[in-house]
Amino acid sequence: MAAPTRPHADRSSSPAAPPCPEPTARTAIGRARGRHRALLIAACVALIASTIADAATGYDGPGPFVYPVFALAVALIPWRYTPLFATAMSVFFTVGGLASPAFVRWLTTPSRALDFTAGWAQLAGFAVAAVCAAAAVVCAPRATSRRRPAPDPS
Repeated sequence: MAAPTRPHADRSSSPAAPPCPEPTARTAIGRARGRHRALLIAACVALIASTIADAATGYDGPGPFVYPVFALAVALIPWRYTPLFATAMSVFFTVGGLASPAFVRWLTTPSRALDFTAGWAQLAGFAVAAVCAAAAVVCAPRATSRRRPAPDPS
């Protein structure tokens, strides 16, 4: 009969022992900390809000399928510049929407309450997503240089 093992038996209870390293996160949001994480989450939530607003009007375009894909990319791909794709997509769909006479009519006709509200909610979601995603790139920790410093000439 084998002796029962304690959970975390490999960890020493000695205060002098170094703490065991935590597992490394593999997703962008899992690796991010503090303000960077909050901005990534805000960008993803804003894209999902834009998805809901776009789908609420019954519009049959690609938006409700594209926005969540970009939200997942921002949340999961740990490359520092991934959120810029969400910024570019938000700007692209905002300009495309404002170039469409049907969308502009929705934004300027308050008598159609659902279309009016959903249109403005979608634009607000895009604006928040673009700003938060760009700010997340600025706030992201920069990789340290792997080159050795130049030798001191003295």
